Amino acid sequence: MRAVSVALAVAGAASTNPINKVLQLLDSLAAKVTADGEKEQAQYEKFTQWCEENAKETQHELKNSGERQESLQSVIDKTEATISNVNSQIQELSASIAQNEADLEKATAVRKAEHKDFAERDEELVGTIDTLERALQVVKKELAFGQVSQSAVTSLVGAATVMLDDSLVTSHDRSRLQAFVQQQSEAADGFEAMQAPATAAYETHGGTQAILQTFEDLLEKAESQRSDTTKAETEAQFNFEMLKQSLTDELKTENKELAKARSKLAANKETLSATNGDLTETNKDASADSASLRQLQTDCMQTASDHEVSVKDRSDELKALAEAKRVIQEATGGATSKAYGLVQVGATTRVTSPGIDGVVSSLRQLGRNSDDIAVALLASQISSVAVSGDDVFAKLKGLIR
Repeated sequence: MRAVSVALAVAGAASTNPINKVLQLLDSLAAKVTADGEKEQAQYEKFTQWCEENAKETQHELKNSGERQESLQSVIDKTEATISNVNSQIQELSASIAQNEADLEKATAVRKAEHKDFAERDEELVGTIDTLERALQVVKKELAFGQVSQSAVTSLVGAATVMLDDSLVTSHDRSRLQAFVQQQSEAADGFEAMQAPATAAYETHGGTQAILQTFEDLLEKAESQRSDTTKAETEAQFNFEMLKQSLTDELKTENKELAKARSKLAANKETLSATNGDLTETNKDASADSASLRQLQTDCMQTASDHEVSVKDRSDELKALAEAKRVIQEATGGATSKAYGLVQVGATTRVTSPGIDGVVSSLRQLGRNSDDIAVALLASQISSVAVSGDDVFAKLKGLIR
C-alpha cells in the first residue's frame, strides 16, 4: 500500500486532468490489493494442501500404530497365558518328581530292611539246617552199625539244645526235645542211657528213633521255610526292581519335560519383555503423532482463521477504494472529462460539503486499512482545504502535484 504515495506523486507530475489521475491511482491501488489477495490465496491453497497431506500422513501413522498396538497387545496376552500355563505345568511336574523321588527312596529303604531281615533269617536257617544235618548224619551212620557212640549222643544233645530256641520248633517238639536233653543229662553212665530203652523217661518219649524223627521233621521244616523265604525274597527283589525301573523311567521323562518347560518359560519371558518394550515405544510414537496432529490442526485452523480475516480486510479495503472513487466521481461531476485544470473548475464550480466529506472519509479509511501515511495525509489536507473555503480542485491539483 506504500506505493500509493509514489503513484500519487508520479500522477501529480503529469499535465493531464488531476481528478482523472486520482481515479486512476485508486484503480491502480485496487488492482494491487486484488493482486496481493490472489497471491495470498494461492499461498493459502498450497498451505491448505500441505495441511491435508500432513494430516492424512499423520492419521495413517496413527492407524498403523493402533494396529501395531493391537497386535502387540495380542502377543502379550497370549504370552502371559502361556507363561501361566507353563508355570502350572512346572509346579505339577516338580510336585510329581518330588513324590516319585520320595516313593523311590522309601521303597529302597523298605527293600534294604526286608533284605536285611531275610539275610539274618536265612543265616539262622542255614545254621539250623547244618546243625540238624550233621547230627542226623552222625547218628544214622552209627545206627547202621547197631550202636550209638557217646559222641553221637552228645551231638544230638547239642543239636536239641540249640533247637529249643528255634522258631521252627512247635510246643510238642519242644517238650520232646526237652525230655531227651533231660534224660541224657540225668543218666549216670551217659552212653548206657541210650542202651537202656526200658527206663520210663525213654519209653515215654519214643527213644532214639523218636528223636531222630523229630530232627528230620525239623530239618524238613527248616529247608521248607528257607525255600519259602528265598522265594519271597526273590519276588520282593523283583517287585522292587520293577518299581524302581518304573519310577526311574517316570522321573527321567518328567525331568526332560521339566527342562523343556523351563526353557519354554524362559523363551516366553524374553518374548514378553521384548514385546512390552515394543509396545512402550509404539505408545510413545502414537502419543507423539497424536500431539503432532493436534498441533497441526491447531496451526492450520489458526492460519485459516487469519486468512479469513485477511480476506475480509482486503474486501473492506477494496470496498473503501470503490467508495472513494464513487464519492470523487459524484463530487466532481463531469470534471474528469474536461481538458482544463482544477483551477478553472474552481473559478466557476464549488464542491458540495457532503461530497468532499465522502472523499475524505474514504481516503482516511483507505489510509487506515493500508497503513499508508501518504494517503492519510492527503485526506487530512483535502479536509483542511474544504474547511478553509478555498478552491478545492485547485488545492487538490496542488496536493497531487
